[in-house]
Amino acid sequence: MRMVRGRAGSWICRNTIEKYCAGSEGEDFEVLICERTTGPKAEKNAEVHRRFAELQFCVSGRQNMGYCPDTGNFEIQEDHLNEERDVRFYRLPEDSKEVMLPLYPGQYCVFFPEDVHRPWCTAGEGPEPIKMIVIKIPMDHLKANR
Repeated sequence: MRMVRGRAGSWICRNTIEKYCAGSEGEDFEVLICERTTGPKAEKNAEVHRRFAELQFCVSGRQNMGYCPDTGNFEIQEDHLNEERDVRFYRLPEDSKEVMLPLYPGQYCVFFPEDVHRPWCTAGEGPEPIKMIVIKIPMDHLKANR
């Protein structure tokens, strides 16, 4: 497990956005470059993934990232877990105990399959552009390297 996180972290250190085109890095993980605009929490989807852990690194901009454990009791808005997308979107109730984690350039979050996360939420007065590197690490690979 340390090896994969180490490789993912070292990938970030030795690459720049300008020279990287989104895609796969070997067979260990997939790297996505995401550029979005933040918005109100109520307009952003809470999501989980089952086949991948995600390391989300903030390159520029700032956001609040919602987080709470997946209790298995949340209302499902869309379910694409059995598809290539590997994502389930939830509607979280007010008592979900979701916390908002501030994320600024140079900081990162790691989410595992039991972690509900809500990216792209406004951190300041209003919407702002944000650029993230998302590294998707297959859970099968993490379990095999314990």
